[in-house]
Amino acid sequence: MRAFCILGIASLLVACSDAPSEASSASSGAGGGTALPSSSKPLCTSGALPTGGIPSARADSAAALREDGFELVMFGGDEAIVVCGDAPKRQHVGDTWVLDTACGGWTKLDLVGPSPRARHVMVSDLVRKRALVFGGRYRDAGKTGNYTLYDDVWAFEFASRTWTKLSTTGSGPSPRANSAAILDGDTLWVFGGTTASSALVFAPTNDLYALDLVKNEWRHVDAGGAVPSKRLFHAMAAEPQSHRGFLAYGGDENAFVGPFFNDLYELDLVTTTWTKLAATQPEGFDFGRIKLGLSARSPKPGEAMQLVAFGGHDDVNGSTALGNRNDVLTLNLGPATESPKPGSLAWQHPIAGDTFSRGPTAQCAFPADFVVPDAASIERRSSFAFAPHATGEAFVVFGGDSDCGRLSDVWWFDTRKGTWTPIVESLPGLTCPRTGNLDCKSLCN
Repeated sequence: MRAFCILGIASLLVACSDAPSEASSASSGAGGGTALPSSSKPLCTSGALPTGGIPSARADSAAALREDGFELVMFGGDEAIVVCGDAPKRQHVGDTWVLDTACGGWTKLDLVGPSPRARHVMVSDLVRKRALVFGGRYRDAGKTGNYTLYDDVWAFEFASRTWTKLSTTGSGPSPRANSAAILDGDTLWVFGGTTASSALVFAPTNDLYALDLVKNEWRHVDAGGAVPSKRLFHAMAAEPQSHRGFLAYGGDENAFVGPFFNDLYELDLVTTTWTKLAATQPEGFDFGRIKLGLSARSPKPGEAMQLVAFGGHDDVNGSTALGNRNDVLTLNLGPATESPKPGSLAWQHPIAGDTFSRGPTAQCAFPADFVVPDAASIERRSSFAFAPHATGEAFVVFGGDSDCGRLSDVWWFDTRKGTWTPIVESLPGLTCPRTGNLDCKSLCN
């Protein structure tokens, strides 16, 4: 068989595929698709072309996959156009979209649900076949000044395609944005974020909260061990077999410019104890990053549990800094039943992504050959919606911030094969060499 591939013709991304041999053992799914092993994107077997349009280009949205991987729900985000050197006047939206991941068709839902917002978190509640949204921030379009922060929890039911606001009790988190969340069984865990409503400062936290989804009751968790420092823009992932959570990277009150964190923590979700893991960084990639994605792949017999990190924004200084990244890092953690042995952990860098070529000619003026594009990788980005598959064997990336604006494309990443498969391709936000333009004057046109 040939796996899905991405070809480069002047770095134009073109998808190619043969029907995978696994199709003989596949099962039918929604939207005219066929289920393959969970690491592979569902195969589209319908001849119908998607007609539902696509969401606007945006960043700071959030998304979650249905438990079988056939549908993705995406909510909210910020449509404001980012201009180099200027702070954008936010344009937060509150629309809900559902994507058929097999055939690539978006459906916009006209629903009563969460208010418009960005920088919220969204996770899959596999037990109840729904997605949960927590927190975020909002400011009227085109306005300056303070944000409204949220501490509400909403549930999106995949079957009925409806939103329900959860009526919660107990001691819950204060309103915040840029937190991170994971779900393990009947509990939603939320860590960190910023509680500052001002657009001029960050006020990061390192508090931990747990929401009992049976009782809809919050509790503040006084966790033990090596509690991570206060942060925002970090990433978290959960591994269900071992009931462990993992936290990586992020920034503190200086997260406008850095430096950022490049650390890693494990949270035992049974004893609520933090452990700082001494994981070495790949040579040449020992920098911090923010606004990334992180997933945990549950091991099959004889395998190691694995963390997979994608993209984000680095804190490298100088003219060789890439900023937004499209690399993939992996970390083997050993059996799910055992904590990693001290000194045994090392991040690997199987996909380096784009590499530096030539620096800027002036502030905000980047040449078309600023990087050598990795034709097998998607556009460099941060602040994207990141939705891991229930098994951790795949994840989906939507939109985000690139060097040339905001994106609206959707990609499936197979964590076993290390390959990207397009679900919805879209031109907005792509750097010029990736659009197919053979006469790029600069990075963005």
